[in-house]
Amino acid sequence: MKFQWSAFLVSITLIFSACDDAAQHDPSSADLVLLSGQVITVDENFSKAEAFAIQNGEFIAVGTDDDIREFIGEHTKVINADGKTVIPGLIESHVQATAAARREAVQPYLQLGSIAEIQEWLRHEAEQRPTGEWILLPRADVTRIQEGRIPTPEELDEAAPDHPAVFMWQFAGEQTQVLNSAALEAAGITSETEAPEGGTIHLNDQGNPTGVLENSGELTESFLETPEVSEEEHLNKLAALVALYNEVGITSVYERNGNPDAFRAFEQLKVDDKLTVRARVTMSLTDDDISAGPDEFIRSLPHQYRDGDDLNQVGPLMIRADGGILFGSAFMREAYGEEAARFYGFDDPENRGRLLIDTENLHNMVQTAHSNNWPLAIHVTGDAGVDAVLDAIEASRENHPEYSDLRFTIIHGYFPNPEAAERASRLGVGIDTQTAWYYKDGDALSRVLGTERIERFIGLQTWKNAGVNVGLNSDHMMGFDPNLSLNPYNPFLTMYTAITRTTEGGQVFNPDHRVSREEALRMMTINAAWLNHEEDRKGSIEPGKFGDFAILSDDFLTVEEERIKEIRSLLTVVDGTVVYDSESETRDP
Repeated sequence: MKFQWSAFLVSITLIFSACDDAAQHDPSSADLVLLSGQVITVDENFSKAEAFAIQNGEFIAVGTDDDIREFIGEHTKVINADGKTVIPGLIESHVQATAAARREAVQPYLQLGSIAEIQEWLRHEAEQRPTGEWILLPRADVTRIQEGRIPTPEELDEAAPDHPAVFMWQFAGEQTQVLNSAALEAAGITSETEAPEGGTIHLNDQGNPTGVLENSGELTESFLETPEVSEEEHLNKLAALVALYNEVGITSVYERNGNPDAFRAFEQLKVDDKLTVRARVTMSLTDDDISAGPDEFIRSLPHQYRDGDDLNQVGPLMIRADGGILFGSAFMREAYGEEAARFYGFDDPENRGRLLIDTENLHNMVQTAHSNNWPLAIHVTGDAGVDAVLDAIEASRENHPEYSDLRFTIIHGYFPNPEAAERASRLGVGIDTQTAWYYKDGDALSRVLGTERIERFIGLQTWKNAGVNVGLNSDHMMGFDPNLSLNPYNPFLTMYTAITRTTEGGQVFNPDHRVSREEALRMMTINAAWLNHEEDRKGSIEPGKFGDFAILSDDFLTVEEERIKEIRSLLTVVDGTVVYDSESETRDP
């Protein structure tokens, strides 16, 4: 049943002043006024208010209804919140929106949760395609496959005997491919084929390829070329995704793993009046960029840090220091162990993962960023990886005391400990981390990593207790549905998981890491703003800050815990402009 504005939702009306002509044109009148709300300001005291006024895209006053009515002029838009909860616009501090838009244009994301579902999808695709056409299966992380393993070549054969089929599992430079018999034959991979440098072709007892390849993508890449996506199609998908972000109350995104092309894409949306979130775009360095010299990369960029405007702006540099915990490539202090070795396919249970960038290059990268006064966001998942990153930052800070306020960010940092948290706090390092991995993968990882590790996994209280600024987010990278994407970007699911520490399977590992509702909301507003040095411009409802906010369907502070993840935005406003309302599903002209 659809709610009616007048009875249940937020009513929006234009109110015309009955005052004289001078009052009607009073420059102190607001463009937009909200009245009768339960406004959670997320200011320093987490204070509450009833109303606020916005002029020229900024909050100019916050207070009671009586305080704010004086800002109503002839052309003021007045929103009666009718007692609904109002929060600052939510900041999604880690997305890969431009990549997600491109991937969706090529093949809409579908989560396949079992070997049977993978086979059913492959069988259906084979029926639709000419015999012999290659089929690349959708990404399916092993932690989310019911059987706890990836499909075998024989299982792909069973579903598609006449089509070359490839299941690919890759992350941070590590790749596993499973090829069926038709794919091995079509690619010409035999017992005589040599694996590329650093790669492995698995052989059976007879010396023939099994169909499992590791880091040997060049043997199949010519057959698995990604279809071209036109710029128009990409921008249309990106605009659609931005609008979906608005629907869940998101008003700002930090585009991680970005580049000049990503910045230009958001810039074009702005020109087309379709950019309805504030985008902050990182400039990511590849391994080749780091090896060639980060100074050269920085000089080659067409942008400098903070280029752009309030809507679209260049953010930090970004590098990868280690891999990911779903793939057993995070760099850990202790060995993964036998159970993890079986799960990840390690030969050695003493494996601890590894750094993707050697220590010398890591220190050089951090020093270079510092000397250019450019903040750096570093992907690092494992606890030993965090140690190495903090070592580099500490050494660089000693050499560059003049940039003491330059904020570096650890992306992920999934296994915090008090020592590392204290160092991060002392060095002014922020954390960009995702409860989506805990929610979606905690059940499987508990069996793989053991009790001690899973109890530390996404240990928010360890960071918080040390005084570290934590930005909660999703790392949204694939799929468009807020709840069914590879990493769900529903911010209320993100906060629900932080508040309850409940996995998708209903388990709770170490409830001491739960955070309060106030803390969770701060982590998606003012703390996230701090990561990009913008806490004075957004993240709370205070005079002088951007006029970004959302009106919610439920009271975030009192609704039953299990319903937190079901909260939705009724109205989302960016820069004082309505970008989403749940009744008309249109935005202001």
